[in-house]
Amino acid sequence: MRVPMSQGDSSQSQQDHDADHLPEGDERYLLRNRRQIRGLLRQLRDQRAVVTMHVAGRDMAVPTAVLEVDEDDDCLILDGSHNDTSNRAIEDAKYLLCYAQLERVNVRFRLEKAQRIERDSHVAFRANLPDALYHMQRRESYRLETPITDSPVCTIRQEQAQGGDLSLQLRVTDISSGGLAVSLTAGMPLLEPQRTYRDCTLQLPGAAPIVLPLTVCSQHKQTLPNGSEGFRIGMQFSDLPRGADETIQRYIFRVDRQRNARKSGVF
Repeated sequence: MRVPMSQGDSSQSQQDHDADHLPEGDERYLLRNRRQIRGLLRQLRDQRAVVTMHVAGRDMAVPTAVLEVDEDDDCLILDGSHNDTSNRAIEDAKYLLCYAQLERVNVRFRLEKAQRIERDSHVAFRANLPDALYHMQRRESYRLETPITDSPVCTIRQEQAQGGDLSLQLRVTDISSGGLAVSLTAGMPLLEPQRTYRDCTLQLPGAAPIVLPLTVCSQHKQTLPNGSEGFRIGMQFSDLPRGADETIQRYIFRVDRQRNARKSGVF
């Protein structure tokens, strides 16, 4: 993707420059988890979001886009400008302040010393992943309520100390980048709070099964749609395997996009 760049880069709107500034001390919105940071940067890439990059020490704002998030090198690739003056300023800057939006929620991060490279015969910039990222979300954690007709399935397995194996295959009722929830109906064995079940499988529609550990972090009674009593179990992703976070984010983005399209009458 090439983002149009103009000679007047420094005349970006004040709204971009002041994009919902947040006090640095507000830890509620500060992410330091590398997996979560990579996930949000990939969403910027997948949604082709415009990233406004402010050059340190200069009154200059350059529109760009995330082209790649490299998990091997822990770096990201950003699009360059058609304006060589802007490219030189980016290359010489000690740091860059970046602002963007995901689903109308502001994202802000700082990049240290970007390296100029060539990508597909165009100027691009390589920078290390930010150490932290502000995601000024309205909710503490966005959780997707899964559609009944297109739900992930979670299989929870664990050898039992008293003999026999635990093997529960459950529909995932909601999912986020940090975990998932399932429902237990009457007669099913309860899961142990704070216990990590290490041999679990998450099957997302249209994707290969993900083998992962899941930790029980919440458990409470609920009334199911058929009127029976059950339990809602919240489970945290303890240690996602390589590439799994991107697969989960793609599923969330796809379902969200389809729902928004239905609401707007596209299909």
